[in-house]
Amino acid sequence: PNLIVNEPSGRLWWKLDERYALPKAYLTVLIRTRASENILQSDESDQSQYNTKTSLQSEFLKSIFADALAIETYDAYLAGLGWSLSKSSAGFTLTCHGYSDRLPDLALKLLKELTSPSFLEERHFETAKDKTIRGLSSFFESRRADSLAIYYRNLLLNYKGNGVEENLEIARAITLRDIEKHHAMIWADNDLSLEVLYTGNVSEKQARSFFSDATDVIDSTRALVTQKEAVEDNIADSWASGPLERRLPAGEDIELHFESKNPKEENGAVVVTYQSQHEGFKGKSLSSKETLERSACVRLISKIIREPCFNELRTKQQLGYIVSSFYDMSYSTNETPLTTSIDSLTVYVLSRKVEPKDVAARIDDFLLNFRSKLEDMPSKEIQDYAESLAKELTKPIRKLGTEASNQFGKIRRYAPETLYADNDSSLEDIPFDNAEVVAAALHKLDRNMILDVYDSLIMKKGSRSRILTHVYGRTFPLKEVPPPAPSKVYVSSMNELMTKRKSLIAYEPNSNYQRTGTRLLGLVGRHRSLQYAAAAATVVGVVVLFKGRNDDKKQTKI
Repeated sequence: PNLIVNEPSGRLWWKLDERYALPKAYLTVLIRTRASENILQSDESDQSQYNTKTSLQSEFLKSIFADALAIETYDAYLAGLGWSLSKSSAGFTLTCHGYSDRLPDLALKLLKELTSPSFLEERHFETAKDKTIRGLSSFFESRRADSLAIYYRNLLLNYKGNGVEENLEIARAITLRDIEKHHAMIWADNDLSLEVLYTGNVSEKQARSFFSDATDVIDSTRALVTQKEAVEDNIADSWASGPLERRLPAGEDIELHFESKNPKEENGAVVVTYQSQHEGFKGKSLSSKETLERSACVRLISKIIREPCFNELRTKQQLGYIVSSFYDMSYSTNETPLTTSIDSLTVYVLSRKVEPKDVAARIDDFLLNFRSKLEDMPSKEIQDYAESLAKELTKPIRKLGTEASNQFGKIRRYAPETLYADNDSSLEDIPFDNAEVVAAALHKLDRNMILDVYDSLIMKKGSRSRILTHVYGRTFPLKEVPPPAPSKVYVSSMNELMTKRKSLIAYEPNSNYQRTGTRLLGLVGRHRSLQYAAAAATVVGVVVLFKGRNDDKKQTKI
C-alpha cells in the first residue's frame, strides 16, 4: 500500500487492485485511541493503565452498535456490502467491504452513526448486557479442558485483566449511563487519530475524498462532545500500549494445575509452551540477520515436529482425542512505541485415557527423543521440510479481503514504530515482504543452526522458558499438586497465579530478570526509534515507562 496522507489527524494508505479485477474494495478504518482500554494512573501522571471496566464498556459499545445497525444495514447486505466493528488495545476497527461504488457511502454512514450517541438505546444495551453476562456465567461450565488450559496459560502470559470472575462482576454493575459517558470520552480524546487502508477498485482521488470526509466527522464530533458536556480528562497524551506478552524466566518451569469446572468434562488436557528467550523476527529493516535465522529455525522445527508428534502421541500411544503441535507468534508493544515479536512452540493433548501429569511426561519424552532423530535426519529431508514451509508462507493470496487484512495487520502493528517522529525509520521499513524474506532464510538454514535453536528452546533446562498447563477432568481429577522442586513453580489457585503474574516482566528487547535496571539503556542502544524518545525525556525530565499488552489470539502469520 502507498501512504498518501500522513497528518496528525491520521494516515491514509491506498492500493489500487491490479490483480483480482473485481468491482470491489475493502475499507479498513482503525480509530486509534487508548480510551478503548485505558485510564490514567493518577491526576499528576500522563501514563495510562489498563482498566477492566473500560475494556468491558468498549465491548458493550461494540455489541450495542452491531445490534442497533443490524436492521438498518440489511438492505446494504442484500446489495453486496458488508461491515464489522471490532475492538482491540489499539482502538476500534471498522471494516467495510463489497462493491466499490457505494462502499464509501456505507462507511461514512457507519462512522457518523458510531460517533453519535443516538444508537445507545436501552433495548440494545439490555441485549448486549444479557449476552455478555450469559457468556461469562457459563464460561467455565461450557468449555472443554484444552480450552480452559489455554485460558489459564494466557491469563498468566498475556491477559491484563484478572479473569472471567472479575469481568462478570463488573459487567453486572455496568449501566447505560456508564456506556454513554464512555462513548463521550472516546471522542473527546485529543490524541485520537485514524489509520485508514483503502484497497481494491478505487482511485486515489476517491480514497482522499473519503479520508477527508472521515476526519471531518471525527473533528466535528470531538468539538460537539467537548462543548456539550465536561468530559473527565483521564486519557493520557501519549501513545497507547498495544498487545502484551510477559517474559517467562529462563531456567524455570512454571506448572499450572487446575480442575475443570465443567461437570460433563471427562477429558484432561495438557498445554506445553516453550517461549523463545530471543526476540522474534519483525522485518529485514527492524531485526538483525541472526534474529531472522533464529525465527526461521523455530518455524522449521515446528514444521518438522508436527507430523511425528501426532503419529507418536496420537496414533501410536493413543494418548487422546486431540494431539497438536504448532508454531506461535505473538507481540508485545510498549508506549515508546516499540513492538517486540515473540516466537513460541506449543504442544497440547486432550485425553481421558492418561492423567495429565503422565501426558506431560510423555510429551517430554517425545521431545527429548526427537532431538536424536533431528540429528540423524538426512539433509535432503530437512531441505524438503524447508521447501514445503517456504511454499506455505509464499502461497499466493486468492482473496482481496485476506490480502487487505494481512496488509492492515502490519500497518496497525508497525506504522507507529517506523513513522515515529524524528527517528531514522521510514515507510519502507514496514515489513510487507516478511513472507518472502523468511521463506528465503529457510533455504539457508543448516543442521547445526537448527540443533542449536532446538537445544536452547527445548533441551537446555537451565536456560529455556517453559509453561505447562494441566486441567483435570472427571476421569482423572486433581488430587494433589506436586511437591516443590528446584527450578519449578507450581500454581493451583487464582491467587497463586496472580501472585506469580505480578513477578513477570513485559517481553521487550534485552529485558531480563538479572539486569532489569539496564533495560532502558539496552532498548535505546538497539532501536533507532527510541533515541528521539530518550533525548526528549532527558530534556523534560520524564522517565519513560515501558509496558506491553496482548490482543487477539496469536495467529501463525508473518
